[in-house]
Amino acid sequence: MTRGLSFSQLTLGLLFGALAACACLMPAHSDTYWQLRAGQEIWRTHHVPLVDHYSYTAAGRPWPNHEWLWQALSYALYRLGGMRLYVLGGASVAMGALVLVYRLMVGPIATRFWLMALGSPLTFAIWVLRPQIATLFLLVFLVWLLALELFWPLPFVFLLWANLHGGVAFGGLLLAAVTALALVRARSRAPADVRRAGRLAVALPVCALATALTPLGRGVWGFVGGSLGASRRNGITEWQPTLPFGPFEIAFWVLALGFLALLVWAWRRRRLHDVAWRWSDSVILAGALLTLLLGFLMVRNTAMFLLLGIPAASRLLGPDFRFRLRGGASAATGAPAPASADSPRFNLALLVGVSLLEAAVILAVWRDPPERLGWRPMSPAAVAAVRGCQPRIYNRFYDGGFLIWFVPERPVFIDNRQDPYPSPFIVETTEVDTGAPYRALFDRWDIRCAFLPAESKMISRLAADGWSTRFRDQRWAVLDAPGGH
Repeated sequence: MTRGLSFSQLTLGLLFGALAACACLMPAHSDTYWQLRAGQEIWRTHHVPLVDHYSYTAAGRPWPNHEWLWQALSYALYRLGGMRLYVLGGASVAMGALVLVYRLMVGPIATRFWLMALGSPLTFAIWVLRPQIATLFLLVFLVWLLALELFWPLPFVFLLWANLHGGVAFGGLLLAAVTALALVRARSRAPADVRRAGRLAVALPVCALATALTPLGRGVWGFVGGSLGASRRNGITEWQPTLPFGPFEIAFWVLALGFLALLVWAWRRRRLHDVAWRWSDSVILAGALLTLLLGFLMVRNTAMFLLLGIPAASRLLGPDFRFRLRGGASAATGAPAPASADSPRFNLALLVGVSLLEAAVILAVWRDPPERLGWRPMSPAAVAAVRGCQPRIYNRFYDGGFLIWFVPERPVFIDNRQDPYPSPFIVETTEVDTGAPYRALFDRWDIRCAFLPAESKMISRLAADGWSTRFRDQRWAVLDAPGGH
């Protein structure tokens, strides 16, 4: 037996290597930094913060902190190895989801390769150091367990999920849909179908009870729905419908319509009945269709479909489907492609060489991280300028997380935790940032300093009213009110 890799194995290894390299360059976000602050507090006080004390506009209001476990784990990684270990942890979660996606697929390596290459790169938009990546992994893990009929771990998955991220609600929707599917199949009276339906009917309420084992208790059930509605009302971009106006949204629509076309093709070829009847296939297809609907409803849900649509597409194509390559295999007949020269040892050496090169590039980027990674969102001079401000600083919704971590002694005006703040307040601040009159808002909160992006149009508005620039670099500007020095 020749040692090494076939060409198909080489291409798959190169794909996963490229995906892993991208995951290791996962950027930080404003959320990343208030999550770190909360995690630091959890480790220091051994208490989950449930009341806001990071802002002066919502101080004392309830903060339904449903992501406390992610915060604690994130800060632990950061404390042990800085941003590098934190990113490596996030990359492991993202790659774990992709490995499970591959395990859920059927068909030859070439078919899996092309489906993975089409769908997975778009998930990069969601690969950010935020707890959403935990939801992506746990959603795929849930589908994997359901497809294998491993139902006993489900309550433990939901317990973990409910303490990591509110995306557990999507897991609940999927489990309910699959349970309903099992009950319908049980009408056939087949022993396997009846037994499966009975086990899922027991697992569903147990999993629901498991989600209440959080610091929010049963309040987590009402909170998740209320938070979704508030996000839509507040105009948060990622919670709006996915309309085909931007490059990412257009790509999602192309893939979504392609998936629906594949569904019609499978139905016309009479493959859909076979897929719907096999339990593992029907679970994966149900997950893809549910997340497709959720993806159309909200931008942030698109990655869930992009992940589950990949194995669902492979199931619709069938295990014998082959793409036509170099005049070889036919997708219709499945005839084998002509034999070609291959060099397994060379393929293995090439994969190792490329992997070492990718590792070297990652280490070089980590040594001097570019601005895109967001590891140093505020320069020491910007931090010093904010510290020199008078109290009651103004900042935008999306920038408060940076101040919460880098200038913890200064309560923020607002930040993208969103939940402690009333919706009318968030809407008002958004309108002010986009051009509405600001003086009434500033007078109400006695704002004497402003922390703004360097390109913000609000800077010229404040300057015209006598505000002076305390600090400005390529990214941030700090301004004082007239007489505020």
